[in-house]
Amino acid sequence: MSLTFVDCLNNDMVRQFMCATQLTAINFKNISNEFSFILTMLSHPILQKYPLKTQYLTRFLKTIINQMENDGNELCDELYLKYVELIQKESNEGPFYKHYILKNNVDNEIVESIITIQESTSIVSHGTTGLCTWQAGVALSIWCLKHKDKLKDKFIVELGCGTGLSGISVCTNCEPREYWFTDCHSTVLKSLQYNIQINETYKTFNCKYKTVQLSWDDIEDFKVFKENKPDLVLAADVTFDKTMFEPLCTSLKYFLNNNTTEIILFCTLRNVETYKQFLETLVKYNLHFTEDILPNNYSIILQQDCPIHFITVK
Repeated sequence: MSLTFVDCLNNDMVRQFMCATQLTAINFKNISNEFSFILTMLSHPILQKYPLKTQYLTRFLKTIINQMENDGNELCDELYLKYVELIQKESNEGPFYKHYILKNNVDNEIVESIITIQESTSIVSHGTTGLCTWQAGVALSIWCLKHKDKLKDKFIVELGCGTGLSGISVCTNCEPREYWFTDCHSTVLKSLQYNIQINETYKTFNCKYKTVQLSWDDIEDFKVFKENKPDLVLAADVTFDKTMFEPLCTSLKYFLNNNTTEIILFCTLRNVETYKQFLETLVKYNLHFTEDILPNNYSIILQQDCPIHFITVK
């Protein structure tokens, strides 16, 4: 029986593969029943037009081949041919993409279930970390889908929007009144605008949105917020740089002046001391908050090598 696109998108391994999940986080057992999903996806137009990193593809297929050989399973010629083809392309410098399937169940054959993001292959590129998607950003995107009612008809501002995964997910899957993608780095905003353009070709954005260059140091000079305060402020992985804690908390304090804005921060706990210092800065600025930790099984596409905390500030 031939596999449909929907079959593929509802397969856990495919969902991990499409967003280039680390191979160590993927269960390759019983792979003989799974590799046909991957071959079907590799031939799909979306991966032809917006390819994953070639080196990742070769390592992924090599792992499948090794696992099948170890299990004594017969390998199909198509799998080997695809592997050889990819090896010959490994020097390809990109651009490369990741495809995030955030929904738990996909019930139609439209590519609307996928959010496609062009990402840098380097953690730091052009002097910023905002050109690749961090795990707290993935977690925030999934959280928003799980709490659509909290976002409905709201004016939302995202701080440090990065590649735009969270905002694009909200704009296409939820129904906010308006969404602002903000970042201080012009290169990040240029990349973000490209990612929005990609997704607008096959998705409907359900709200007005803006991309705004915003520095936390200058938040009080940004006069538009004096007349139009957001209902909700979102941010993910903005607490790794100690030098930015004071400007960030100044911004959070500014948004809370109207007593109606709620702030939600997702933070990956990579360094306990850094995270503790951020909480102390919140206290210093009299920002009252609650915090919780995401469960380890929050999503099949979410790698949780470190705990992911979410903080609510009111």
